[in-house]
Amino acid sequence: MSIRTILVPYDFSECATDALRVAAKIAARTGGCIEIVHVYEHMTDFHTENQKVREEIEERLEEVPKMDFLGGVELRKFMLRQMGISEMFKNDRLAEADLIVMGSHGARGIRGLVGSNTQKIVRIAPMPILVIKHHQEDFDVRDVVYASNFSEQDIEKFNKFMPLLDLFDPTVHLLKVNTPKQFERSEESSKAIDQFLQRHELKKFTATIYNDLSIEEGILNFARSIDADLIAMATHGRTGFFHVVNGSLTEDIVNHTTFPVLSVKL
Repeated sequence: MSIRTILVPYDFSECATDALRVAAKIAARTGGCIEIVHVYEHMTDFHTENQKVREEIEERLEEVPKMDFLGGVELRKFMLRQMGISEMFKNDRLAEADLIVMGSHGARGIRGLVGSNTQKIVRIAPMPILVIKHHQEDFDVRDVVYASNFSEQDIEKFNKFMPLLDLFDPTVHLLKVNTPKQFERSEESSKAIDQFLQRHELKKFTATIYNDLSIEEGILNFARSIDADLIAMATHGRTGFFHVVNGSLTEDIVNHTTFPVLSVKL
């Protein structure tokens, strides 16, 4: 598995440009191609004003490759008209991308394509999604927190994370969070982590069973304690962001952290 095609939803915002910068770093390492996608909804080409808007968007997209950090990176541009963001993957080519890199402003969101629609895309995207929360001049991944229940489903899907992890060769910090409401004996948690390690040979890893008042707090507090570069988690598509670790997580993780988050839909 490799990352050959990186999809970046792009609305010209600073937030989306932060994601594009990270995508360029990944593409430079893999020799892959970035596909920039701009979606606008509820417009027809027959109205003069809408035609003008379309032309302005096309002109702005033509300027994107001139950004200094995109030098030497293969770039393709898509403008999807009369299509909602949730319909993006009806395009067969886009549905075959290896990775989405997307910006998000967290709880506040923005009115454009990126940010306010991040949750919607995570629910439906068939490929891994890397959510970028702020400007990163030189994206690097040395320490990854993999927060999980270490269920059979989690174990099976972990291979989806590997193309990005292989690219940076980080230490993977396996994390199981215990809370008063969702308590599991350490022996049971350790057994689940052991079963995971039997299936996946990690060169550099730690394993931690962490106690906190909530799953969200446990993940964020642990990530801060090791100065993590990335949080990796799985999500159930039906119930939104990261609703998988002990069945309790919501979009709070992405909304309340500055860490990049790598999500794979179960």
